[in-house]
Amino acid sequence: MDGQQIGQAVVGQLRRIIEHDISNDPRTLQTALGPSEVGTACDRCLIHMLAGDKGHEIGVPWLPALGRAVHESFELALTRHMLHQLDAGTADFGEEWITEGAVTVGDIDGVPITGHSDVFHKPSGTVVDYKIVGTTTLKKVRADLSGVSLTYKRQAHMYGRGWAAAGYTVRAVAIWFVPRNGFTLAQGRIWSAAYDEQVAVDALARATRFKQWINAFGVDQVLAGAAPHTGDEFSCDKFADATPKKTPDQHQLDGLIAPMGTK
Repeated sequence: MDGQQIGQAVVGQLRRIIEHDISNDPRTLQTALGPSEVGTACDRCLIHMLAGDKGHEIGVPWLPALGRAVHESFELALTRHMLHQLDAGTADFGEEWITEGAVTVGDIDGVPITGHSDVFHKPSGTVVDYKIVGTTTLKKVRADLSGVSLTYKRQAHMYGRGWAAAGYTVRAVAIWFVPRNGFTLAQGRIWSAAYDEQVAVDALARATRFKQWINAFGVDQVLAGAAPHTGDEFSCDKFADATPKKTPDQHQLDGLIAPMGTK
């Protein structure tokens, strides 16, 4: 092999190692439902997941892996900050911030729903959730914040309920939309609201209702009465009953075939 072929082969091997690691990460293999799944605005996705159907992975989940890497980087930065405060004698470790706290947000038909909350700021009682998002989502959010999905809002309030259940005073929830394709963090956006436990309670009650219907009538019958996939959720394309999205190549092909069919 020449130098170019050697380089290609080595990088190919490196990619396989990394993809194997991503695919076998415990968070990738996780099957238990958490706040992000329970809060999904797509009824059909939720019904599938409540029935134990996680769908098929569309290739190696690179974007979720990228999101986890950013989360870990932010957690490390905050940990360093707290250690600096401890060394300086200005605050005890964890006095102000709690990172990646394990919380139980409630239950679905008696089964506890747990998750890890990105950040809790104790003095203000604020839950902060990071979302590493692309240009399309960021544009929706930037307009007037009305583009923040119900899925994300539900998740934030459920984490708030988890912290409240753990004995903390929760006053606010916030979502920090971090630009995946931006040059600076200043290009991000922040949505925040007063903590509303009812949002979390309603989300859990909705999931419990679907779960009880699945147990009583079977998932196929429940799906038969459910609306189609919204197509707006990250999970929608993972299920067999989703409407396939056209690729750019398909759109181009349709443009060529349609005129021929009219002749």
